[in-house]
Amino acid sequence: MVLKWSAAIFKISDIPHLVMTRSWFKKAVWGSAAGSIGERQVYITISVLTWILVFVYHRPIPGPVVVVPEWLRFMGMLGFILSIVAFFEGVTFPMIDGLLGVPGATISHSHGPETPLFTEGSYARVRHPMYRAAIFTGLCSMIFHPNAGQLLWAGLIGATFIAFIPVEERQMIEARGGDYLEYRKKTPYRLFRGLW
Repeated sequence: MVLKWSAAIFKISDIPHLVMTRSWFKKAVWGSAAGSIGERQVYITISVLTWILVFVYHRPIPGPVVVVPEWLRFMGMLGFILSIVAFFEGVTFPMIDGLLGVPGATISHSHGPETPLFTEGSYARVRHPMYRAAIFTGLCSMIFHPNAGQLLWAGLIGATFIAFIPVEERQMIEARGGDYLEYRKKTPYRLFRGLW
């Protein structure tokens, strides 16, 4: 029962990302597939509120706990922090303002031509470096919290990001056409160079 409850709570937190970021939703609700600063503010607010629900209503999952030596827990924490840094690699303060929908900012993250196509830095190596960093964050969290619940959450988060890649790539092709197809040719790997 606790496992089903935890999975259901996680899926509720996924709904804003899986629905509100879609161009058809933005066009139907906001009148533009690109969205707006107001749309971004609503999206961020709803995302934060659903994650607060996750933290409030999440229950521990029964299962084994692995005892990890302190040096390995430290390495896991270090990897976790480095993964968060990698998630924000190349991000500037104006980009964060646009991402969060700060009044007066310009949109910095959308599928349409109103924002630049990121093709440099980590985006020159793989097409979804932020997703890769999020997956590494989950993996590292299992080192310093080695229990069944953390394994479930890391698995759900990783699976969600991997499942969203084809959806996002279809959106990018629809919005950017040849520019995104050219980028895919130059950067053939989605998450891990040499693998996928």
